[in-house]
Amino acid sequence: MGDVNNTVRSSGDKLCRAVTSLTVCLCDSNLTDASDSRQAMDIVLPYLLREGIQSTDDASHKASTIVVVMKLAKGAGVALRPHLADLVPCMLESLSSLENQVFNYVELHATNIGMKTEKLENSRISIAKSSPMWETLDQCINVVDAVSLESLVPPLAQMEGVASFIGLLVQKVGIAIKPFADTLLKLLFGAVKKEKSSAVKRAFSGACALLLKHASTSRAQTLVEDSTSLHAGDKNSQISCAILLKSFLSTAPNVVSGYYAEILSAIFISRFEDDENLSGIFEEPWEENTSGEQITLQLYMREIVSLICENISSSSWGSKKKAARAICKLGEVLGESLSPCHQDLLIPLMKELPGRFWEGKEALLYALGALSKSCHQAISKEDPNAAGAILDLLSSACSKKVKKYREAALLSLDQVIKAFGNHEFFNMVFPKLFDLCSSATSAKSGQAHSANDSAKADYDGKEDSSVPLEKVLDCVTSCIRVAYIDDILKEKSNLKQLWIVSLSPEFSWTVKTSAFLSIKGLCSRIHDTLLDSQLASQHANTASLFHELLSSVSLKVAECIATVKIAQVHISASECLLAMITLCRELPLTLGTEAGLKDLLAHLHEVEKSEQAKSLLNRCIRLLETS
Repeated sequence: MGDVNNTVRSSGDKLCRAVTSLTVCLCDSNLTDASDSRQAMDIVLPYLLREGIQSTDDASHKASTIVVVMKLAKGAGVALRPHLADLVPCMLESLSSLENQVFNYVELHATNIGMKTEKLENSRISIAKSSPMWETLDQCINVVDAVSLESLVPPLAQMEGVASFIGLLVQKVGIAIKPFADTLLKLLFGAVKKEKSSAVKRAFSGACALLLKHASTSRAQTLVEDSTSLHAGDKNSQISCAILLKSFLSTAPNVVSGYYAEILSAIFISRFEDDENLSGIFEEPWEENTSGEQITLQLYMREIVSLICENISSSSWGSKKKAARAICKLGEVLGESLSPCHQDLLIPLMKELPGRFWEGKEALLYALGALSKSCHQAISKEDPNAAGAILDLLSSACSKKVKKYREAALLSLDQVIKAFGNHEFFNMVFPKLFDLCSSATSAKSGQAHSANDSAKADYDGKEDSSVPLEKVLDCVTSCIRVAYIDDILKEKSNLKQLWIVSLSPEFSWTVKTSAFLSIKGLCSRIHDTLLDSQLASQHANTASLFHELLSSVSLKVAECIATVKIAQVHISASECLLAMITLCRELPLTLGTEAGLKDLLAHLHEVEKSEQAKSLLNRCIRLLETS
């Protein structure tokens, strides 16, 4: 066949076809006596594997030899069993060595041409399964038995890229794979961790799950524990964790049912990774294996909390962040049901907050606020001083120079004030909040940072002097709603200054809206005092406070309706005015500016376009007219 003479080469090709045809017939158990068939296979198959496939560099020659081997395998039947240990590895190796090189080229340029790597891998697997090599492997699976497994498994354990074959093999031989399951599981688990392609990971994981049903108890436990621990590794390890656990839960639920606490804990906390694609792949197994989020979290709360605590104490910022986000979710879903574990979460949280700043640390602040909101009763009962300690931590964080961190501290502080409802919080927090407001005023009147500077200052180590005044005012409102009137009286001049400044044109409409809510909060607090007969002696002081504070800001509130062209501001300001005027009728006293205020409101009512604001202004005017 390789002669330089064309005539000789042509004769050689004819002889090759004749010998091939004769060989296929001799090896076919349907056409030849069984003993003769086996003897022919013993002669020809090792030769073809050794000389035709393994020794040649000619790809076309190798491919044609594989076609012959496929034909032999189709008719050989059980005569193929003694050769499985040589034939199967050879075919598996040929799957990759004869793969179309176009795939390798496309893989290198997949990003440039906009093709997803996973789609490429799926195509590669699909084409491989339609090849002569895979057809031969199919024949091998059809004739494999418990005896031939003993010679077949050892070479498989030394190979890579055998996931699909092992999966089919397990399905075919069933329990007969049990003696070899532990060995193969070790091979496949290592391949899942090492492999970069998600499609290939899924193939290996599927085979792992099938073998898991036949593994020893100790190997099953080790595999589940090792798979679960991958959630704390790098991105590739986390993807492996998600794919493995999903396969185990769907294919071998009976085997892993005793490990649900560990598995679901790892899946739950991994749902809060920064990378949305990464967190998303954990969502599917979570949703598929939880009948109801609240029930599941209550059932495995202790294990989940334990894992969260491990992550909070980790040296990894990413682990701390996802643990903090998990606490927020627990608080949101479980509420007071989280109370039995509040101490386990509170101690590491409060321990982590002081000290150096790191990117994403604001997640700890949100977690502390969420925990306080859901477990405030248990926290206060366990330690009456705990609320004050939490307040001190958050108050301190409010003065930090990183914008996102400071904003998170203010939002969490607001949550804590509302949750505990401690009357002393006003005295503890208001002076600091007022200082922050003064800083915001100074920043507005002075040289404030540009928007670009503020953006850069978030996490590049630079300072950002801007203060979110609306969030400060929200905290003031929460303080007012729980404070004693006498304590508010002591700060009346600062309150008046705070409101007048926040209603000035320099600040945004969101700040003004927060100021309106703050004023309404004071009105509500005074109204509650009036209803409390035990506080009757304070009514005179209350009236004096209200008169001094609100007569100076009522016109400012009305002016905001005239100057800000936003319907939401008009409605909020009108509600604020109505609350003030209504309270004046209850005390009773006058705002001291009623004549001018009434004229201004009449004009605003006439030009107002919002029907809701118009109605509120009309009610204000009627109350002023009946005074």
